[in-house]
Amino acid sequence: MSDKRVVYGMIVAGIVLALASLLVDAVDVGTEGFGLAQIIGLILGIVLVVVGIYYQFIRKPPAATP
Repeated sequence: MSDKRVVYGMIVAGIVLALASLLVDAVDVGTEGFGLAQIIGLILGIVLVVVGIYYQFIRKPPAATP
């Protein structure tokens, strides 16, 4: 699997995790209120998205040595 597919998968997984953490109360799953598991899921989702964006768009690949 190419690095690009892994990075895009990481970005998508982060978005899904963050959205799931935010929307879990809307579908009446779990306890009432914003819980610790939701906070952890939201933070991990955001971290995955930020790291994926960094690797895909900001970080430059190392120069090939002759």
